[in-house]
Amino acid sequence: MAPSKVRRLLTTVMCVSLLVNVVLWFKSQGRTMVVSVMDEDDEIRLQSKEVVLKLADDVGLFSMRPGKEALLTCSLDQDTKDIPSKALSCFSMLAYPVPRTTQLLIAHLESQIATKNYVISFLSQPIRNRFSFTYTNVIQNACWERIPEVLLVIPSAPENFERRELVRKSERGVYASRPDSNVKLVFFVGKPENNTLLQQRLTIESYVHGDIVQVNFVDVYRNILLKAVSMLHWSLTHCPKARYVLRTDDDVLVDIHKVIQAIRRKRELHENFILGKTDVIFNVVRNKSSKYYVSPKEFDQEVYPPYAYGGLLAYPMSTVSLLYQAALRLKTLWLDDVFITGICAPRVGVPLVDDLDFEFEHPEE
Repeated sequence: MAPSKVRRLLTTVMCVSLLVNVVLWFKSQGRTMVVSVMDEDDEIRLQSKEVVLKLADDVGLFSMRPGKEALLTCSLDQDTKDIPSKALSCFSMLAYPVPRTTQLLIAHLESQIATKNYVISFLSQPIRNRFSFTYTNVIQNACWERIPEVLLVIPSAPENFERRELVRKSERGVYASRPDSNVKLVFFVGKPENNTLLQQRLTIESYVHGDIVQVNFVDVYRNILLKAVSMLHWSLTHCPKARYVLRTDDDVLVDIHKVIQAIRRKRELHENFILGKTDVIFNVVRNKSSKYYVSPKEFDQEVYPPYAYGGLLAYPMSTVSLLYQAALRLKTLWLDDVFITGICAPRVGVPLVDDLDFEFEHPEE
């Protein structure tokens, strides 16, 4: 964040600290007061809100869901404690803010600075994985004629013709196909393994529907990481102005309206995030006959770090950039959801978050 914005952030939060004291005084006089703080700058509003909500919790304020542009809207909870016995002057409130509030502010800003320094230090490391992606069946002007709010990317195997057709006819497919839709749907496939007929069918399908991107690697299960990283890369290079990237598998059902609302809610609280089914923890499979087998050389720990299921994920475009840069610099693991959300995300300070409305199901379930 630029120095001018840091000063603005500090000023915003200190003003809220002042308002908190005013609200407490009103409560001590038996009155009610509602505070709504706004800021025209998106970055200031979002970063201040995290601090402000903690301050509200600290003094016993009840935080209500704010309006789209509001930094904070709150009112006093009836059980508020430590109400000042007498009113303070405006000058003394400004000169002597609530001590614990100041401590929270300092701790939060120090944590933010430490995280940013950690990320900057990591991203200054040399690149170790030089992915080289080329795309065929490229969608012309994918996001230039109409910039979508949500880029919906769906990994798919070349032979999954029926699954792709079901997606197109599903709620999310129909919604994305509307002329006024804020969603752009793109399938990602690799190359068939020694199957000319399959490739011909895929080329025809791509020509008919105009929603398939084919990447230059053989599409086998162990290459799922290449597909995941290629989706990050393509999003950044071909649709960089989309606000969010939403990833779903081609065999799941989602409520696209609820999912988009969940993404927007998280964006109000976080600048960068991965939204999904979080805190998934599994033991590493060492059975060589299993399709999920991972050797000690590939991953030397016995338990995977917390990660989010790849069946349904969402992140802002700024997070896509961070994840891609992390993927270039870390030792890879072919299990894409573990690598992207459990290994890359922490190294670039991206939290895993969830939402009750952000869910998916398999039709057979």
